Amino acid sequence: MKKLTLILAITAGLAGGGAGPMAGRLSAATAESSRIFTPFFDMTLSENGYLPSKGNLFSGGHINTQVGLLAKVTEKDQVFGLYNFNYGGPGFAPQDTRQFTDRSLTHGFNFEYRRKLGERFRVRPGVSLSMDYTRSGANEAWDQGLYNTESKGFQLAVDYNFDFARNGFLTAQFLTRDIEFPNYTDLFQEFMNAGAASELSGGQQDQRLTQVSLRPNWNKFFGGVTLTTQKYKTQRVVSATGAYANEKQKDTSTALDFGFHHRLWIFELYPVISYTVRDSNQNYMRYKTIGATGLATNPSGDIYFMADNYSFNELAFVAPVDLNLTGKWAVGGAMSVVKRNYDSRLRRDARNNYIPGEKQENTMTTLTGSIRKRINDVALVRLAYSLVVAGSNNKFEQYMPYNYTGNSFGISYQLSY
Repeated sequence: MKKLTLILAITAGLAGGGAGPMAGRLSAATAESSRIFTPFFDMTLSENGYLPSKGNLFSGGHINTQVGLLAKVTEKDQVFGLYNFNYGGPGFAPQDTRQFTDRSLTHGFNFEYRRKLGERFRVRPGVSLSMDYTRSGANEAWDQGLYNTESKGFQLAVDYNFDFARNGFLTAQFLTRDIEFPNYTDLFQEFMNAGAASELSGGQQDQRLTQVSLRPNWNKFFGGVTLTTQKYKTQRVVSATGAYANEKQKDTSTALDFGFHHRLWIFELYPVISYTVRDSNQNYMRYKTIGATGLATNPSGDIYFMADNYSFNELAFVAPVDLNLTGKWAVGGAMSVVKRNYDSRLRRDARNNYIPGEKQENTMTTLTGSIRKRINDVALVRLAYSLVVAGSNNKFEQYMPYNYTGNSFGISYQLSY
């Protein structure tokens, strides 16, 4: 599940129809109608130290770079190319998404053709290709990551400009991606069924992802609704017998979000709130030990069948604010909350027993303070400290931390034009 969340973020961002900083700059680049070529560059480098209450001090670097070029062909026609490089090093993350030591590396390519239809409409067909690599251990090779993916597909967006003065537009978008997991294999099923290993090796999580979204943007307010469907080509649903049923896995997500970026006197505000409902037909069979036997209906037994294990609703909220002291210096603060409630998954105690009637809930709260210096019109540097409080009623933490506090401190550099 942690990998699928990353894929959704990448595919939505590469489509160029998102509501984040990149979307705003792409819109601004489009407005440069008097230029033949308009470059786009955005790079953020950061290095952080992390001190969790459970574990040792560690460090992690992060790099996110987007390089694009908008070319004017005629008064109505433009082409846009974008390359995205993203490296995510070790760090804190919401529960059930990744471990502290996980690393990811992404190369994404997007090519888009833009055509004006009259004064207010524009169509944007495009194609994309991305390659994503993961590492869970320090000695693991990038090309051997279990959750490595290769993605390709296309998208079509239609923009309607309803307010020229305040840059108001409405974007409807459809995209589809074929996502392949060349290294993924169901290791447990291979161990239990050695004779069937050839059927399970590689591609077990291959899927077709489709996404439909409607996003308004007006006067630096943005938001929208996004519906995402993942249909698995091979992966089937786990049945109560521990074997795969004939039904294939299918996941759907519906996300609502709203935010804005405004200045009020010397304050600069850019809060974002989102709510996601995820529905999956996949189940889970919990084995306490390899080769365990017994009934799958006893929560405290060696085997237990957890139906509808991956469906949840999640509320995420982040409220950053910068206090501009001078033209170059600012102090900032931010509060971030991510709360996830599972529809059916029961929480576990420290001995890996499910607790009847008590569904799993996760909450992660982050408080951040920072000092920012703007070097010039396109570059800035920021020093930041964050306090993370992660809590969950799930107490089984052998494979992933759920309850901890953490401190992080670091420096970041951003260059954008």
